[in-house]
Order: sequence, then structure tokens, then C-alpha cells
Amino acid sequence: MGVKLLLRAHPQKGGAGPAHHELIKRVLDELCCSLVRSDSWSVSCNLMKQGHGVVGSMGGPAAAGGGSSGLLRDMWAVAFRDSPELVYLLVRPEFKALECDIRMVRLIEKKLEYAKQMTVRLEGSTYTKGDLTLRLCAATQAIHSTQALLGYCLDLEYAPVSAMGAADGLVSEFVELLRQQLQLAGAAAAAAGGGALPGLQLEVIRPAFEKYGLMGQPYGRTHAAVAYNDLVVAMISSSAAAAQQAQQQTAAAAAQQAQQTQAAAGAATAAGTAAAQQGQAVPGQGAGGQPHAVHVKHQPIAR
Repeated sequence: MGVKLLLRAHPQKGGAGPAHHELIKRVLDELCCSLVRSDSWSVSCNLMKQGHGVVGSMGGPAAAGGGSSGLLRDMWAVAFRDSPELVYLLVRPEFKALECDIRMVRLIEKKLEYAKQMTVRLEGSTYTKGDLTLRLCAATQAIHSTQALLGYCLDLEYAPVSAMGAADGLVSEFVELLRQQLQLAGAAAAAAGGGALPGLQLEVIRPAFEKYGLMGQPYGRTHAAVAYNDLVVAMISSSAAAAQQAQQQTAAAAAQQAQQTQAAAGAATAAGTAAAQQGQAVPGQGAGGQPHAVHVKHQPIAR
């Protein structure tokens, strides 16, 4: 395995959608990246909770933090499609990472009463550009029977080296090229009448490998598991923040609409009262309370 760098495609406003995915694909095509049709890529990140803890909502803070109170301890299990016999167990608060046989998960579930409460699955297509391998993935969060799109990411792997830092210069140049092409492609889509997309930023995921004791080691699947877990947690946190902001905006709009309706009703009531008072004029007075002349015709009296 070469050195990996994960990029999160993060819209400046709102959430990610299919239009952003198509934009990234267009950029990869313009950079002459070759699609490997025979290779499908997927990673699964499972949040496992001990006891009867339940993730309360899609992308809740408990899921993002990975921590818990008391004696309960949340754990992430990361599995790669191309190594189905292995799983990587991560305890984020304590910065522990363990590579083990997949059968260990069943043992933990049975003996320690752990259960999967949430799954984030990343899957997509593979591209190549010289010695670089790029994987464009969509991240989908599933809690029980409810699913939600978290966003998109790019997995950049430089195969010739396995020492972290050895490929920083080349990979950084390619990331900058990707950002420039994304900006140009977004502007071109807006000029073509397709509507302006919210700016799409490529955020580099930089795991704290030194806290896991992984610095100085050749880049391996444990590094990739830690990186993907950091990516998933960042996506969950952003999704939860965006959902909360949308709820606040909806509540504010509803409150403003209620105020406008109340003000309109008050104005209509005041206008009706004024009209009623004006209609009840005093005899001998005209409109607006002004006096008017009364003409009396005199008839002759017969003698």
C-alpha cells in the first residue's frame, strides 16, 4: 500500500448533492484520469456501543465524538472491502487502534455486549493518473432503517512510496491542481446556465497519527483506518451542524411569518373599526364631523 491522503468535498453552504458529485467527476475527466471499471472501492465504519446505548439521531454529537460516560466505551470498527478477513478497532478518546481478525468482532459482540448502532459506508469508483490512484466515494450513513447522504470524498494514493512525508510535494501539487479545476468547472457550469453551485472546498484530513503511535512506521491499513474514521467523524459533525442550522432557519422563518400575519390582522381590525366609527355620523354633520346646511321649504297656508 502506498501513502494515502483523504480529501473531503465540503460545500461552503448547505449539504452535498449529486451535482457536486458530477462536478468532481467532470474535473477528473478534464485532468485525464482513467476510470478503472473493474475496480469498485468501499470502506465500512461501524459505531459499536456497549450495553443498550442507542444513537439518538442521524449524525448526533454522540456519534461524532465516539465517547461515552460511565463504564460504557464506544468503539469504531473499520473494514476494507479488499481485505475482508481483517477489521480495525478504534477507541478514539484513548487513541487506540488494533488490527485483528474479523472473528474478533463477533467475540466482542457476544462477550462484551457490544452492538452495531450506526454504519457509514463509503463506496465509489477508482481512477488512475500516472502513479496516483484516486477513488471518488460517496458516504452514506445508516441508523437502523434510516439512511442519509453525508457527502463525498477523494482518496489519493501514491503507490511508489510508503514513507509518510516522502510524497508530500507531489500530492500537494495535485491537490492544488484539483482545487483550481474545481473552481474553473464551477464557474463554467454557472456560465453555461446550469445554475451556480455553492463553492466546493477540498478539505485535507490530517489524522493525529503520533497520538496513535503510528508515526515513523510505513503507511499501512491501520493508518488508513484511522484516516477514514477521522473523515467519517468530520462528515457526521458537519451534517449535524447543517441540520441544526436548517432547523433554526425554518423556525425563524415560521416565527417571522406568524408576526407578519398577526400584524396584518391587527391592521385590518383597526381599519374596520375606523370605518365603522366614520359611518355612525352625528345628524346635522357631514363626513368627517363637519356641519352642513339644511334647507327647509315653506308652504303657504290656506285661509
